[in-house]
Amino acid sequence: MHHVFWKFEAVFCNVSSPLITCHFWTTFSYEILNADKLMYHINFFRTLNSSVLQGISPLPEYADPYHKRPMTLGEIGCFLSHYNIWKDIVRKGYETTLVLEDDIRFEPFFRSKVLNVMVEVKRVSGWDLVYFGRKRLQENEEPWVEGSSLLVEAGYSYWTLGYVLSLNGAKKLLNADPLSKLLPVDEYLPILFDKHPQTTWKGYFPQRNLVALSAAPLLVYPTHYTGEQGYISDTEDSVLAKENIPTARDDL
Repeated sequence: MHHVFWKFEAVFCNVSSPLITCHFWTTFSYEILNADKLMYHINFFRTLNSSVLQGISPLPEYADPYHKRPMTLGEIGCFLSHYNIWKDIVRKGYETTLVLEDDIRFEPFFRSKVLNVMVEVKRVSGWDLVYFGRKRLQENEEPWVEGSSLLVEAGYSYWTLGYVLSLNGAKKLLNADPLSKLLPVDEYLPILFDKHPQTTWKGYFPQRNLVALSAAPLLVYPTHYTGEQGYISDTEDSVLAKENIPTARDDL
């Protein structure tokens, strides 16, 4: 019997506290995915100030689909944390990277399920992104990836709880120049894989060829849902972004 271990070249996590970092990574790295077989990098949310916001232009027609408001500063900070991870992936040439947010819970037997999913991912040619955790927004059935029992072709989805990104996928996300027409990251991803229902927004991104799959069933879920006791949102509950955002992106 052959035992296959899938090696992630890097694991990134968006965290907001060194205390969270310490406990999260001790458990995750040593007990779940074996730290001696992977590299990891921790990416903190950065304090938003005028220098960080320079060079960012919101998408002109963007308004939150539910609240009809512009982006919040928290949503901008969330996007920038993912954007900086994508830049780091390209800069360091990581071929396969796992990206996780810190407000997640792992499915039981997470490690073995990850290995099974990634063995099937390895058989798929040309994939760019694989969701481990998301909120599915379409009612239509998502087609299974040919020959797979654990992967589907991702439809319109929210949340970036956890995803695997290829080097080519990171390049596609950066090449679309999202900071010049910014919108929340969980709207941006389905636009890039051409499953977003908002045709006006999609028109700003002519290259919509990201190949996005999803683990089925999912491997990570939120620790809390909207309205539950203990639910906190750094994105939805933050102040609205001003329209007069400065213009140079040297600090990004």
